[in-house]
Amino acid sequence: MPKFKKILIINLGGIGDFLLSTPAIKALKEETDSALFLLSSPRIAQFAKKLSYIERVYTFYIGYGGAVSFSKIFENIRTLLKLRKKHFGLAINMRTLYSKKSAEKIRFLLNVIKPKLKLGRDTEGRGDFFDIKISETNIGQKYEMEYDIEIVEALGIRVVDRRIDFPISSEAEDKVNNLLRKEGIESEDTLIGLHPGGMPSRRWPIENFSQVIKEISKRIPFSKFVITGGEDEVNLGEKLTEITEARTLNLAGKLNIEELGALIRRCSLYISNDTAPMHIAAVLKRPLIAIFGPGDITRFDPRNISDKAKVLYKKVDCAPCEKISCSDLKCLRAINPGEVVDLALHLLEQN
Repeated sequence: MPKFKKILIINLGGIGDFLLSTPAIKALKEETDSALFLLSSPRIAQFAKKLSYIERVYTFYIGYGGAVSFSKIFENIRTLLKLRKKHFGLAINMRTLYSKKSAEKIRFLLNVIKPKLKLGRDTEGRGDFFDIKISETNIGQKYEMEYDIEIVEALGIRVVDRRIDFPISSEAEDKVNNLLRKEGIESEDTLIGLHPGGMPSRRWPIENFSQVIKEISKRIPFSKFVITGGEDEVNLGEKLTEITEARTLNLAGKLNIEELGALIRRCSLYISNDTAPMHIAAVLKRPLIAIFGPGDITRFDPRNISDKAKVLYKKVDCAPCEKISCSDLKCLRAINPGEVVDLALHLLEQN
């Protein structure tokens, strides 16, 4: 394998995508001792800075279905030019090229950065610009982590340790404990976390979450509920508290990724849509109910990394899909609240 003084890793996905890539990235550092740099979305950057094997993290702003402001576009260009000056020996793109548009975006980034070698996934033939490539289909044939491992194995690197890193500081734990204590939630309480957000097409109807809270609170009278979500999901959390009779604590928008991990670790059970917190709960080996809809179950099934994860999934003819929103949601509406309640009670009894 050629020696590289500096390697750039590009991962413009979400937190879940990045978490599943950490075993491959860690092996890359251990086997090459190269300085590893990361170009990532803002949601990843904050967390990735805490990983000791990444030299520096650069942020690239993405619209996620919306427009990127002019100021952010200017900042993106400035970042790419900074990376170009670093003269990387190798750049690795660790994401699927789901469309021709996404492939052209990565091609453009690499053309600006100008690494000596380019490595990535040749998804359905869209990655022809990579010097070293692994083949991949749009619909996953294996767990997402294994694709990232295959990428670094293409360099002759052997990945033995498949553990996923999710460091949680004592400061994050203290903040979460203090927030809960102020709300009368103690360490011995049965705390149930719920994450009703995520990509709109992957959101189980919020009324169903409300029904789950209602039924569990009837069966386990002293159970307590906490809602999680990002800054753009505060209103969703507020709506759930409004339509739910049982008292719930809405922490949507109040925790960073590390603090979210500390909260999930406190939960007796976590119920989540197919989104980043689902992966975090699986990484932390907490009892988890994952409500799967249009996502790629083969790629992202949390049971691959946790024996405490349970998945509710009803296969439909149009899944998997990458729609941001959907007027039908028949894949998610096929999962009824009673199924979630029964599974939740079973997991709580075991815990």
